[in-house]
Amino acid sequence: MLVFQARTLGPWSSARQLVEARSAAVAARQEKILDASRVSPGKAAVSWTPRRDPKLGSRPICRVRPLFELCADVLVEYIEDVESLLGLPDSIKNRLSAAVCQQRKLSNEVVRLFSEGGPAEIVLTNCAALEPDAMATVLKDVATPRLERLELTFCGRGLTESTAAALAAAGPLDRLQVLALRGAYRLTDAALCSILRNASNLQVLRLPQNSLLTEGSIKQLPSLVPLLRELDLSECRGVSGAALQSTLTGAMPCLESVMLTGIPEVSNALLAEMALGLPLRHISVARCGGVSDEGLRGLAAACPHLLTLRADACTKITDAGIVALAESCKELQVLSLHGCTKVSDEAVAAVALHGSLTSLNVNSIPGIGLSTIKALATATRDRLEELDISSCRNVPTEALGMLADSCVALKKLHIFCCSQITEQFLYGHSNDNLEVVGGKLGVTAPVSARIVLSS
Repeated sequence: MLVFQARTLGPWSSARQLVEARSAAVAARQEKILDASRVSPGKAAVSWTPRRDPKLGSRPICRVRPLFELCADVLVEYIEDVESLLGLPDSIKNRLSAAVCQQRKLSNEVVRLFSEGGPAEIVLTNCAALEPDAMATVLKDVATPRLERLELTFCGRGLTESTAAALAAAGPLDRLQVLALRGAYRLTDAALCSILRNASNLQVLRLPQNSLLTEGSIKQLPSLVPLLRELDLSECRGVSGAALQSTLTGAMPCLESVMLTGIPEVSNALLAEMALGLPLRHISVARCGGVSDEGLRGLAAACPHLLTLRADACTKITDAGIVALAESCKELQVLSLHGCTKVSDEAVAAVALHGSLTSLNVNSIPGIGLSTIKALATATRDRLEELDISSCRNVPTEALGMLADSCVALKKLHIFCCSQITEQFLYGHSNDNLEVVGGKLGVTAPVSARIVLSS
């Protein structure tokens, strides 16, 4: 009707009327969102008074950067001109390499600064620019009896079957305990097995996003690395359910941590058998669509000492599975349920009341509200470090203020798409160490209680 009326006017009047109508529609939608996020009269409200005057705005900048950070910035800026890093401890070289990788300056020439001298540890968080020849040189340099930790991220370009042979040909790597090859999309089963034959004492194996891996290598893990305590196969979609079942149902008695994010073959039956056969303390079944309440009940019953559970986007999970966790897993420290829309406020609150949670992710769960926030503020005041309530519009500003003031250990709070949060909370809470991620547009970001603005 409005469009029809606009067309009967002149061009300028029509355009102006359409623009004004669009602005009114945006305002109406925003008001609707705010109405939906307000606490209904039937629910108990939270009484909270800001301990800091919100009119003061951002907290003053008071942090002085350590001398190490300033020196590292200079080294990273001129890393191409550095001749050698020999003599620096591996821990410092790893911090420098992380900064270099973040700036995408890890070239075929620069990488030799971190591999020369046969270090005991080498961690490269972005190897995307490394050619196969440079990767082969790096692996030859680090493949010594001293090597204890090797982590390569986004290494698919350089880590081929032939370059992996350089590591396999080095002989026994008896001290190697941590091997992480993320995104090695050209790594084959044969190449992986040849590396693992020299690392029989390996305790941590992370192989996320390695698309060529199949049951050919996974089934050999119990014999190649019998002491393994942590295994990450996230996004390895070439691994079959049968291979997972034969490997993860009792064949590796030391395995405490298993990450199976994004593997569709993970089922309730497999989860229950893993729980019965392994001493699990940490597990991820995020984006495993076959996992439901049945699998969580089996996991909770067999693993009362579970510390970490990530079940993001497992949309079949309901209150029944979460209540089973609350009843059995009273030591749970990390719980991530991003996108589990069938879970209620009361079920999550039951888990929080045990007081052991250090990290909770309930992003995009519309039912989350006062019960969860009150339970966290009461039971986890000395433990909770990170909370993600993005898109949870039933949580009022006053409840977050109470939480921030109560949980003195809280360091990070995610509030994306929470249009109900006002400056009263952002500038009124008393937790000066809290980083709020996802504040409203136009809010000045404090440093001591930093707000990372959303766009």
